[in-house]
Amino acid sequence: MNHRISLACTIGAALVFGTAAADSQTAPAPDLNGFWTHGFSLGFTAPPEGGVGPIHDVKTIAQMRAMGQFLVHEADTTHPALQPWAAEVLRKANEAGKSGHRIPSQQETCYPSGVPNYWTHPLGLQVVQTKDYVVFLHARDHQVRIVHLDKPHVANPQPSWYGDSIGHYEGDSLWVDTVGLNAKTYVDGFLTPHTEKLHVVERFHLIDGGKTLEVNVHVEDPGAFTTPWDAIQRYRRVEPATAENALVVPNDGTTSAGLAGPMLESSCAENNNSYFGNDALPIPQASTPDF
Repeated sequence: MNHRISLACTIGAALVFGTAAADSQTAPAPDLNGFWTHGFSLGFTAPPEGGVGPIHDVKTIAQMRAMGQFLVHEADTTHPALQPWAAEVLRKANEAGKSGHRIPSQQETCYPSGVPNYWTHPLGLQVVQTKDYVVFLHARDHQVRIVHLDKPHVANPQPSWYGDSIGHYEGDSLWVDTVGLNAKTYVDGFLTPHTEKLHVVERFHLIDGGKTLEVNVHVEDPGAFTTPWDAIQRYRRVEPATAENALVVPNDGTTSAGLAGPMLESSCAENNNSYFGNDALPIPQASTPDF
């Protein structure tokens, strides 16, 4: 276990006692409020310091651009973190894509993305900070994720799409610890599976003078992975009247032209067609009333 992973594990455990950690915060909390985008994503970026990074495509970005295959991924099934059953899931997904029957992602089929797959969404993200919680609002399918500040995890959380997220500020960063995630989602855009043992620690902080929001992700799941792994996603700030700035920190080599500015609504459930050779999945419906 490298130093960064050890640090993330330590912070993750400390988040359970969020109030004590928050009491030590003396500097002002980082201002993450506003609108952000990372454009079209090819997945997470590996941390520059090395260690075990995220699952990636066997093709390079240049190859994908040349082939026009930004939607047909071929995940690296030899990734050292994959348990055999998880690698087999990816192998079948790869074969489906090669045969012209690509398995659609959570985003394409109107289902919640889960964590950390939430950060592979394209289009706009809005962050809203309050005294008691931080809310992440995504234009794609109106997905909302709430992080409760300075509170412990709920006792025995029932598995859900976004789990139980608690957080605290430490220095220039927001640290978020998430457990209680169901196994109905993938951890990334490659359809990498996980189990209900999934535990995700995220660090949010500003770089480039506040122009870029960096999300450092630490993933642990002894049910699907042989070892924890780390990843990065970067967002550039996009605000009305400051649109179409060049990517400050390129994270995938693609363009994000046209994605800057106010958030645009995108309702997948109103357009659940299949364009990938599969039968369209039904619109999600509740089987029982909520109240």
